[in-house]
Formats: sequence, structure tokens, C-alpha cells
Amino acid sequence: MNTFAPPFCARPGCRYHSPRPDQPFAAYLPWGSYATKAFGLVPRFRCRACGKTFSLQTFRPDYYVKRVIDYEDLGQRLASCESLSAIGRAIGASTDSISNRISRAARQALAFESKQASARHPREDLATDDFESFCRSQYFPNNITLLVGTRSQFVYAADHATLRRKGRMTETQKNKRAVLDRLFMRDPQAVRRSFGRVAGEALRVLSDSGRPALTLWTDKHKAHPRAIIAAPCLSALRDLGRILHRSISSGATRTIDNPLFAVNYLDRELRKDLHEHVRETVCFGRNVNRQMERLTFYLFWHNYRKPHRTRSEARSHAEIAGHDPEWVRKGLKSIWKQRAWLSLTDLTETMRDSWLRARPSPLRKGSDYLPRFAVA
Repeated sequence: MNTFAPPFCARPGCRYHSPRPDQPFAAYLPWGSYATKAFGLVPRFRCRACGKTFSLQTFRPDYYVKRVIDYEDLGQRLASCESLSAIGRAIGASTDSISNRISRAARQALAFESKQASARHPREDLATDDFESFCRSQYFPNNITLLVGTRSQFVYAADHATLRRKGRMTETQKNKRAVLDRLFMRDPQAVRRSFGRVAGEALRVLSDSGRPALTLWTDKHKAHPRAIIAAPCLSALRDLGRILHRSISSGATRTIDNPLFAVNYLDRELRKDLHEHVRETVCFGRNVNRQMERLTFYLFWHNYRKPHRTRSEARSHAEIAGHDPEWVRKGLKSIWKQRAWLSLTDLTETMRDSWLRARPSPLRKGSDYLPRFAVA
């Protein structure tokens, strides 16, 4: 017998939409059930306040799917350099189904990270750098700006910026680039804006840590100090000595003593773990938003599932970074059982762009499709 009770009303505009731990949701009526091949008999309910009907599946990450795919296995395969096609062949599913589940997992990961941030107490400095890849073709390179803990290698934030192809090119390549430049307009300040949004997360880390100051390490890219100056809060804290911006040449030896070791290490992990970022691969991203969803899912696995050091440190990167171990374990038990809701999740600007697929993809007309339930 199913004993599930809805935790709140599924309609965002309803007064019973926000869950209350001290006052369980009781303003609902049983409203029959329906049979499915994937989940068996699914009970339905009706809110007595607004009349909205919903089911058990409404509160599950697999809402509206016709087949169950193991998210833990999917994350392990994605982080083991398997392409979408390879994953699909291994489990007998289409690439569209795999991409759909990665999108769902990415939203779950964003909500999970948002909740975990409220219980973290970091005790480390930060390093940020740009990971270079491309989407659609090498005429559309991108910078993925990463904010990483210098001690834990925990990734606090990631943002994306599409760039203009640079470097040596033949005349034919230059002419093709000129044509593509007219078809897709890039933001000339994309790198500065992206760094500014990611560096803004340093303010939250500083607040969570309770420390008087922290150091933000970058390379000597000219856009970084400009972005700090352009951000009023960052600039003010820098002037007060609470955010100490330090830079080092990106050409410095990439050893563990390098202040940028954390992001250099993550660059290596991304190159070997995510198939679309492997050098000279035939597997590459075609859509910016889906590329960021895959990265989001991978970073969740990196932060919370992967041991900090495989041989000597069994704790995760999150635990090294100061996250409450019990809070993390409790959250991981329910992440694939309870659906994440946009209306109940506090997201940063970069996280919201990933959730809503708000980033433009080169040469793509119109915005990306986003299921209606994903914006509830």
C-alpha cells in the first residue's frame, strides 16, 4: 500500500506551495490513480485550496518520463569519458533520452548545490581561470570560467562565454570567420562579464567562511582587474582589504606549489573525463546550454562523489572544502528521489542561466526548448 503524502501543493501560485517542516501539508484530497509501465500504479491528489491536481510523480525527478535510467550510473559514465552515443549503446537508450536525463540531473545538481551552500564553512582561498573549449565548431571557441578552492579543488562556480576565433588562420578561414561574425554576434566584453559573475561568488564564500579576508588568485589576463573594478561590492571589499586579488603568470610551472594549481588540476580532469573536451576529439558540443548541463552534472560528481585523493583521502572535495559531512550525506540520499523546483530554489545568476537554458548557442535560431515543469 502506498503511503506517500504530498509535501506541498504543486502549483507555484498556491499559498500551500512552500513546504513547512513544522506544519505538514494537509490541504489535499486523494484523487484516484493511474497506471504506468515504468512506475506501476501512481496515486493522484487534489489541492483543496487552489484545485490543482498532481500525482506522486510530480514530486519526482523522473516526472513525465517513460523509462527509468539510473542517474548515479549515468553520472559515472559521463565522468568516465563516455560520449552520449556510447552511454546510449551501453544501456540501450537513445541519445535524446540520455541528454534529457542529463538535463534533469543538472537541475537537481543546481538545487542541491544551492541548499548545500547554506551549511558550508570554507576555510580556503580561491583560484579562478578560464578553461578553453568550443561549441558547434572551432570558429566558436569559448571560455568556461571556473572558481575553485585552492586547498580542496571544490568548484564553487562556473560560467560560459562564447569568443571569436583567434590565432593563425589561412585566408579562406579568415573569410569564413568574417561570414560567421555577421551571422552570430559575440559580446566583446564576454570574458570580463563572465569573470565578474564568477568572482562575485567569492563574496558568498567570504560570508560563509566568517574570515576577515580571503585571497583570489588569477592569471594576468587584463579583463580580471577590470571586472573587479566594475563590480561595486567586489571593488569595495578589495579596497577594504577583505578581498585580496593576486595574479601569477599562466606560464608558471604547473606544480602543486603554484597558487593556480587547483584550476590547473581541474583543467586536466575536464580534458580527460569529459569526452567533448578531449583534444582533437570528434565528439564536441553542438549546443551551449546542453554543454553547460553536462558540465554541471560532472561538477556535481566531482564535488560530492569523487574522493579528494583516490589513494590517500577518501573524503569528497566538498568535505575538504568545509561542507557538513552529515548534511552532504543526507542530501545525497534524497537527490534522485525529490524533484527540484525553481520556485523553491535560490540560484545565483550563472546557475539560473544554466537552469533556464538562457545562453545563446552559435547560429541557433530562437531559444532552446525548456519543459514547462522545469520552470515551476
